[in-house]
Amino acid sequence: MRKNIFKIIRLVGTLLSIFNSLMFFALRPCWSGISSTLGYKGEGNEILYVLPLLICILLFLVLLSDLILKKLFDKEVIHIIYLALGVVFFIVIMVVIKLGAIDYMRFVWPYFFTEVLYFALLSLIYFMLFIYPKTTLHENKIFKYGVLGLSSLIVVLVLLNFSINRITVKPVVYAVEDNYQIVYTSNSSALAWVEVDNELYYDTYAGSTKKYTKIHKIELPMTVLDSAKKYTIHAQRTIYAGPFGAFLGKDLTLTLNFKPVDSSDGIQYLSFSDIHMNDKNTIKTASKAEEFDFLVLAGDAISVVETFDDANFMNKVAYEITRGEKPVVYARGNHDVKGRYAEELHKFTGSKGESFYYNFYFDNVYGICLDLGEDHDDDWWEFYNTAHYDDYRAKQIEFLEDEISKREFDNYKYHLVVCHIPITFVNNRKNHEYIKKELTTLLNQMDIDMLICGHQHDLMIFEPELVEPFTQLTYNSKYKANKTYKGYLTDFNFPSFMVSKPGFTFSDDPGLSKAKSQIGLYTSVDLVNNIEVCYYINSNGEKVDVMNMFYEKEYGTIITIDLDTKVFTSK
Repeated sequence: MRKNIFKIIRLVGTLLSIFNSLMFFALRPCWSGISSTLGYKGEGNEILYVLPLLICILLFLVLLSDLILKKLFDKEVIHIIYLALGVVFFIVIMVVIKLGAIDYMRFVWPYFFTEVLYFALLSLIYFMLFIYPKTTLHENKIFKYGVLGLSSLIVVLVLLNFSINRITVKPVVYAVEDNYQIVYTSNSSALAWVEVDNELYYDTYAGSTKKYTKIHKIELPMTVLDSAKKYTIHAQRTIYAGPFGAFLGKDLTLTLNFKPVDSSDGIQYLSFSDIHMNDKNTIKTASKAEEFDFLVLAGDAISVVETFDDANFMNKVAYEITRGEKPVVYARGNHDVKGRYAEELHKFTGSKGESFYYNFYFDNVYGICLDLGEDHDDDWWEFYNTAHYDDYRAKQIEFLEDEISKREFDNYKYHLVVCHIPITFVNNRKNHEYIKKELTTLLNQMDIDMLICGHQHDLMIFEPELVEPFTQLTYNSKYKANKTYKGYLTDFNFPSFMVSKPGFTFSDDPGLSKAKSQIGLYTSVDLVNNIEVCYYINSNGEKVDVMNMFYEKEYGTIITIDLDTKVFTSK
């Protein structure tokens, strides 16, 4: 009995050592957060910066000594010590997850299971080298031939690039300048093109159709698709493409209808930001909204763009909402610049080349997308000297100056701006003060009717001339009594709405990983009377009762804005 108990103790201790070491290594996207929580702010206390790495090394040393010492010294006291260490480190990891890593577990689990696979392969190699020769399996021909046959089959399938091609994420139609960019993905590398009225538009690189990509982005003039109101996507698998010939698979096709923006009955659009993988509830909210002409996605659909699927996540959400039948406007978020696939994101979404600032045009709508990049200054320690957004943001100043000089917006009745990080709001960290002031000054000259933003995971309404600009903010007493906020508003003359809150109400705080609802913003514009009506809507289809967070004003559920005077009324 005693012997069996200690066998269990040894097994549990070893499993905990394996789990702790692999899980903490998988938690590496959160290591900087651990350092920050412990007090590291970019300078001094360098030990806090490297502490997560040192802990990881320690955990692997514990695992290694666990495996070696228990093998060499089968003593009960060693089993108990390693079980105790395993429990302590397991509790530490659970605390780390509870304190914030829980919102990143979608990225951590793939790391963890990949590491488990590698560990299993190493264990298999160890078994084959040191244990297998001493077992009866060594003489078993059925086992040998079975392993050989299975291994040969796997090698052949890999060499033949075996897969059944299919369209994995159906098309999303992004609006960029006066073009549509139709984006979809296939299961295998494929040629891709879009057919509109018997005219073919290809996914090309420097004159040649791309052959080795699963992400397909085809650009065509808005006027062509607006007129045809129908398009067909094609994906033909590349089985082999040599220098003088190729073997291609079946041409997969999908035909969809398209509804261009029609302002004859006004303009209606739906906006979301910061859904952070809360896709099901976002789609549910969209299904409860009234009919709309186009969708605005203002960034941070996902927390880290680490994989192909992460980069493609925005398209999954956008297609489920629009069914490929309506235009989508996309502005990049600060989380969209993080991860190994962040540099490939322009291939997956609307963009102007590799940049995410541009204008766009619909029927009677002149729009601008801006991109402030990261939410900290370029010298922030977590960026390890890779951030050069000051130069990138300066180019957007030049872009707006050029737009003002051309005054194309004068030809359109409605002027819309989308930017993930709010331009009119300087938060308590005071990041980007200069650029926000400059952008505000320029936008003030463009008769902007609405700026959609997100980032703060809140619902904020920025009403012109309601709060004194450049002065410390005080909370609405019904939201936070007798509290001030160490931030301020810029001197803007246009309406701006923040739509970035998970939850059901103005004030609930469910956390990203526990959200049961995602709040969207529905906007309807009457171009005859020059009035826009806005309301926030949750996943139950309920209009959300809101107030001005920094002024003693309650808006109720429906906000009406006179676009000539910029006066807000509510009910």
